[in-house]
Amino acid sequence: MATVLSINVAIYHDKNNEVHRAVMLYDILFMEHPTPEDFTKYLNQHNLTPVTGVDIKNVREFGIPLIEDELLRRTLQSGKIEIFVYKDHYYYAYKMHDMYYYRSDEPMTPFTLYISITAIVLLLILLGLYRYMTMGVKPLKRLHQQIERFSQGEQDIDTRVEGSDEVAQVANAFHDSVEKVTALEQSRSLFMRNVMHELKTPITKGKLMSVLLDIDVKEQAELNELFEQMQTHLDDLAQVESLTAKSLELEVREYALVDIVEQVCDMLGINEDQCKSYIKNEKVNVDFNLFAYALKNLVDNGIKYAESLPIVVRYKEGCIEVINKGAPLTEDFNSYLKAFKRDRNYHSIEGMGLGLYIANEIIEKHGYTLQYTYKDNSHYFNICL
Repeated sequence: MATVLSINVAIYHDKNNEVHRAVMLYDILFMEHPTPEDFTKYLNQHNLTPVTGVDIKNVREFGIPLIEDELLRRTLQSGKIEIFVYKDHYYYAYKMHDMYYYRSDEPMTPFTLYISITAIVLLLILLGLYRYMTMGVKPLKRLHQQIERFSQGEQDIDTRVEGSDEVAQVANAFHDSVEKVTALEQSRSLFMRNVMHELKTPITKGKLMSVLLDIDVKEQAELNELFEQMQTHLDDLAQVESLTAKSLELEVREYALVDIVEQVCDMLGINEDQCKSYIKNEKVNVDFNLFAYALKNLVDNGIKYAESLPIVVRYKEGCIEVINKGAPLTEDFNSYLKAFKRDRNYHSIEGMGLGLYIANEIIEKHGYTLQYTYKDNSHYFNICL
């Protein structure tokens, strides 16, 4: 802006000088008793050369008036003065008995060249600034890419940046955090697998010994139920471990929803007296085993907390609904989607508070949503596809 203003001021000053020179020449030409020496002195002093013949014609035809303002130009013309710009020189025309033309031998100030040079310099400066900013942002772009990879479950990332500026400090601190998180994740995963492996062995032995023990049928059934509950808890923990592994890949295919519901009933060992299904010929695109496990948790919760059976499973308007009668929830539904969260009014019911958490995680991994409403004394858990 300052450069443009300076150029405009210089152009104005240049034009003003030429007008002033033209008026001075006019004064000499119309002096009361001008001498040839006065006229020659002025011409030499200001490097003016008389123009004749073809040059006059070219100036008249191709010259550009110096004064752009038409009113000011007419004012000069009324004083019998005209100023032209032609081939990088100023030309003065005066009318006495005839028109006389003089050329200023001093070339015009090359404003066009100056403007071009200024534009080129500014462009180079802008390019330099752009390159500098691009180089400064480049580590941020790389850091963003690495963070995106990490959010997708990749742990083999490197965000280290050489230097000591703020970007390098953030990138290096993030890299250290990733290494710590990766180490903790590996330790947690190894711990969980070892624990589940070590617990499965005594459960299996316990089931076997319950068969061999000389006890009545009722006690044996109670022991088997206890071991089954322990096995269910281990299965839930295994599902949590699987879901928290970001590298988990779904094997999604199209399945008949009725087959998934039948699988759920087999997993829970229930019949129509406990769960009434109104599923017909609907198809769903899911990972069969994972989705069946999620639906199993919803059905199991419905049976556990229902005031009366059967609960209902049906398909309506793009949603799979699991409905059971019961008292309203005591807290916001979203709070029950957290791991190990249980309703404080039902502590006597067996469970670890992982059912809804696991179901919701599996449903979200499919790109679906778990919604909840309570109406007509009934809970509606809807898997919206």
